Amino acid sequence: MKKIAFIFAITLTVLFSSCKKDRFDYVESKPENMGELTVPSSFDWKTTKDVQLTLTAPGNGIVEVTNSQGITFHRAFLMPDQPYVMKLTVPTYEKTVKLKFLGQEVSLELGTANINYQFN
Repeated sequence: MKKIAFIFAITLTVLFSSCKKDRFDYVESKPENMGELTVPSSFDWKTTKDVQLTLTAPGNGIVEVTNSQGITFHRAFLMPDQPYVMKLTVPTYEKTVKLKFLGQEVSLELGTANINYQFN
């Protein structure tokens, strides 16, 4: 009987000592409106970027501009040796686009606002 009472007392001690809650006194204040936000001056609020893409092809065909997941941004019909200029608006997180034309697939970096490409 003494053993059971001793084990019960130790079990209760362990249970109650492990139930402590952590307390943090630091409370971060959240801004109430947009005027109270602290935003770096270099932050750009745009979610899209514009790229001017000029394509030239040696023959007739349809070109498709897609992202890496295959979502189509633009389709156009290219005529031989006539530059086709398109304004492409893409999300800012897109760093590359893929061009598909007559079985060719090319990946282009979106590093500049004006990109020229000529298919072979």
